[in-house]
Amino acid sequence: MRPYELMVLIHPDVEEVKAQVDEISEVIKGLGGEFHKSDIWGKRRLAYPVEKQVEGYYALIEFDLEPSQIGEVDRLLKLRDQVLRHLIVRLDEK
Repeated sequence: MRPYELMVLIHPDVEEVKAQVDEISEVIKGLGGEFHKSDIWGKRRLAYPVEKQVEGYYALIEFDLEPSQIGEVDRLLKLRDQVLRHLIVRLDEK
């Protein structure tokens, strides 16, 4: 397994951001990954409108996952209406 970092931009109307992050971590665990930690940055103003929204909640998630499963995580995040944008980055091996 390789270490990854996921930055998620969540819709500003979501009331339970922690619950959304927990659901994403459960998806990662369901695909055979290992969840390490999450850091919710809170609501921030965006540099430009995304899907007609000018604010959003940022969350950073660190996890380990097989490289073959990253495409599935990407696909599942695209299907979520609450997720405005996301970015998955592979971290250096420790």
